Amino acid sequence: MIPMRPEAAGARSLIPVEALMPVSPLGDALKGSSRQRFAQSPLGQQFQAKVLSALDDGSFLVRVADTLSRMVLPAGTRAGDLLKLTLMSRAPQLTFLLGSQPGAASTSLSATGRMIDNLLHNAQQNGASSAISGKAALIPSPSLNPAQIAVALRDTVSTSGLFYEAHVRQWANGNRAISELMREPQAQIALTHQADATVTQPKTDLGNTALTQLISQQLNTLEQQRVLWRGEAWPGQTMEWEVGEDTPEDSSRDMQRSWHSEVRFDLPTLGTLTATIRLTGEHVQVRIHAGTEASVTSLRAHGAQLSDALNAAGIPLDSLIVKQDE
Repeated sequence: MIPMRPEAAGARSLIPVEALMPVSPLGDALKGSSRQRFAQSPLGQQFQAKVLSALDDGSFLVRVADTLSRMVLPAGTRAGDLLKLTLMSRAPQLTFLLGSQPGAASTSLSATGRMIDNLLHNAQQNGASSAISGKAALIPSPSLNPAQIAVALRDTVSTSGLFYEAHVRQWANGNRAISELMREPQAQIALTHQADATVTQPKTDLGNTALTQLISQQLNTLEQQRVLWRGEAWPGQTMEWEVGEDTPEDSSRDMQRSWHSEVRFDLPTLGTLTATIRLTGEHVQVRIHAGTEASVTSLRAHGAQLSDALNAAGIPLDSLIVKQDE
């Protein structure tokens, strides 16, 4: 892995880098267009970089994605070398996997590493989405009580396949039923492959594509610390739902974990709505963005009902902010 420190294009001075040590990005120094390019690049995407010069401290000035960057590279690297870089992480810093380069010792991936690399490239070529696609409506009707809706939301994420390996371990330890495992996509793909083995032309491409997308989604979830779901909340009503952890990685053990849950709807009466719930310990904050002033007025008028419901559940509402989208 190569930690990379973005520098301003045309920068005259560079901060020394300690070899093989993580380096925090200089946020203001990286141009917005380049920052956006890396932010939108899927993990596993390859870039061709060019070594421009060697620096006095032994690191190198490298151009990658139209950005001048400072990297710690293997001995034998020379100005003018072309590098093959694979994006492996965007946070907390940009990290690349270095391919072969002239004059440097050859590197190789393990069998597992090669499999993941191939899967990521296939996912990129097939336009794999980082979002879970709901194949059926979450609930049959919006009139269900909140407890039933909560169970549906939990089960949707739990059986998405994102946490399959952890669930297999729970099953092996006797803490999860095999029937629950069989509901997840990986188990369904395995069953499909077994069935295909009895026919003349196995349908392996479809299974491999689905598995590739799942692994890509798992890696994105691990890196971004968030889960994104798109589908129907109830028949005919589309919804986008995101759940993520906001607790800083360098936080102390005593710091309370912080989570956010955001839903986006396009409702018949209220129009487009985005609601974000932030939970830190026992503290809840709600922020709602609506498309029209009429929707904002209506939501504010019913804010007391939301507060009363949360108080009754033992989770007092710290704040409720309702705004109109700009």
